Amino acid sequence: MSQPAVSLDDIGYQDLRIVADRLLETTRVEYVDEGVLLVMNPPGIEHRRIVRAIVDDAKRAFYTGAVTVNWAADENYQWDLPDGSGRFYVPDIVFIHPGATTAEEERTAIVLVVEVTSPTSPDTVLNDRTTKPVQYAKAGVPLYLLVDQELGRWTIFGLAEGWQRYQMAADGAYGEEINLPAPLNFSLTTAGWPRWK
Repeated sequence: MSQPAVSLDDIGYQDLRIVADRLLETTRVEYVDEGVLLVMNPPGIEHRRIVRAIVDDAKRAFYTGAVTVNWAADENYQWDLPDGSGRFYVPDIVFIHPGATTAEEERTAIVLVVEVTSPTSPDTVLNDRTTKPVQYAKAGVPLYLLVDQELGRWTIFGLAEGWQRYQMAADGAYGEEINLPAPLNFSLTTAGWPRWK
């Protein structure tokens, strides 16, 4: 015997809020390709610790005087593809020059996108390694940092001069310091990054 349908009129505000909060805790959504909506599990603890460490290193660089710009590090930025398709990514971190005052200025003020792979989700790993860098480069994002948990490696890509594509600027393994190029000019310490299990 089937259950009767539940009307939204039968659900109170508190019930909807509980469902909404639970969805926010357990899912992340990206519209990555025509007709493909990725609904992902929340990132694991290793992923979250790496993201936190990167943001902490950026803050430390500013507060110790290593750099003069207090870069905005946004972990919930919805990056719309510039092709008008309505598709979007939600990068793990975007570094934005803090002088931006409008959405358009903010988008053009992005200097670095960081993606940390989630090995439990092969589709997102493929997107982080291949699809997203192509789109970010086409849009003119100057730098892309890929942290590949599965391989225990990191790679910085920079726009090739005169092209809308990336070339490798530097790469290394966990434990090696990352010297971010201009305009960021600060370092990321990777020695404490946890290995994916």
